[in-house]
Amino acid sequence: MKKDKEKLLIRNLGHSTFLVKKGNLTILTDPFLTSSAGGIKRTLPPPVSPEEVSPDLVFISHAHYDHLDLKTLKKLNGNFIIVTPENCKKVIRTGHEVIELKDFESTLIKGIKIIKTPALHNKGRNLLHSDTGVGGFIFEVDSLRFYFAGDTTFSCSFYEEILEKTLHIDFAMLPIGGFMPFPFRKFHQTPEEAVKGFKILKANYLIPIHFGTWHLFSFYLKKEKAVERLKTYSYICNLQDKVVIIEPGSSSTFEI
Repeated sequence: MKKDKEKLLIRNLGHSTFLVKKGNLTILTDPFLTSSAGGIKRTLPPPVSPEEVSPDLVFISHAHYDHLDLKTLKKLNGNFIIVTPENCKKVIRTGHEVIELKDFESTLIKGIKIIKTPALHNKGRNLLHSDTGVGGFIFEVDSLRFYFAGDTTFSCSFYEEILEKTLHIDFAMLPIGGFMPFPFRKFHQTPEEAVKGFKILKANYLIPIHFGTWHLFSFYLKKEKAVERLKTYSYICNLQDKVVIIEPGSSSTFEI
């Protein structure tokens, strides 16, 4: 008898908060499911409340308020483990187990192999916690390999190093927003650069993150036209079939 393919669900909960579910395993990235971060309101409301989410594993790419929202963390359901870059544990203090990883350090949690990757982004949360680290994560669910980049700007050598360390990625979850005004380019890549990074990684699918929900200056969300630019450039590169745009509040299902 032929075995039925198991479905993979990826849901965009807004900004960089994504839910990855396969079988009985649920992974949550950069939890931010409240109305504001750092006193700045979301443009789109969260599609679910924190209480409705029960992750097994939570990845936090860095301690900025829009990626590490303590109000969300405290309200999430379940006995989950949190994985972060260095020096973030002291910010969290929710009672959950927190595992800090250095660049390219690996660990195994609940059968999931995890590698912490670097990111080209600014460290720190506030004056009290100015040394919190930044990064992304490569994680394997069954035979599928995901790369959640967190926040990063672009460089060829950066993506080449990721490829060298991992060799193969199925789903590259790469940021495409937050690059305006121009000085923000120092910390955030453009949609076109996300596609360039995707090409370097030679991944199977590009899942854009970090768009359409929250910005330090909210009027730039529309001005950036991140999704439109991503569609245009991926078409120019003949990669439109490899780009899966999941709008905030929506989800995509893959039969793997």
